[in-house]
Amino acid sequence: MTIRTIIFLGLISLVLCPLVIHAQVGHISLHEIESSERQPLSVKLNIVEKHEQGQLYFTLLNQNTETMLDYQRLNNYMLRLKSPHYIIGKASILVYEFKSNGWQQTHSVDISNSLIVTAKDKARLEKITKIQMQCLLIHQPKETLWSIASRYKSKWHVDIFSAMLAIYKSNLSKFDKQHIAQLLNNAELVCPSRKTITMMGDKAVMKAEFNRLNSAPPQ
Repeated sequence: MTIRTIIFLGLISLVLCPLVIHAQVGHISLHEIESSERQPLSVKLNIVEKHEQGQLYFTLLNQNTETMLDYQRLNNYMLRLKSPHYIIGKASILVYEFKSNGWQQTHSVDISNSLIVTAKDKARLEKITKIQMQCLLIHQPKETLWSIASRYKSKWHVDIFSAMLAIYKSNLSKFDKQHIAQLLNNAELVCPSRKTITMMGDKAVMKAEFNRLNSAPPQ
């Protein structure tokens, strides 16, 4: 396991530990790669869990980069995983389970193909990265920070206070006098980076930080 992976797991545990329901994967395997070559990845996995269904964690390892995957349970024995990226060459899906108070990689599913990176591939990957950096949050007129965070907290796998703080830290100029309780109406909000989200702590700590910022006088 590389140092990068160890750090990556440590950051994940800060965010997801409060939300975990213990599970144990007895078997997991590739069922089908649904996406075509050089299209955003969509795969189905077969899964058998020894205990009740719990919250697992999946990443895509490709081109020496590990990125997070969204997943959906289709039924008790099948998952669908998606990524905005397509895979080139050697690639695998890493499966993480929470054990002994920490996230551990327990399985790896090979999804490699025979593609070779081209100049067009590089340009497309750069475009995807640029689009992600320009990601905007939905902000309805007169909508509160709490309401916006409520919309995204499940998607980001964090609690409501972590979601609010991630939005706030990524959009300081969109709050009057940079006060967390004074979100400007109709302000265009950018999505927090994955790094910002993973650096959020447990719910109690994030609640205390939110209350501190909320009670502080405007700058």
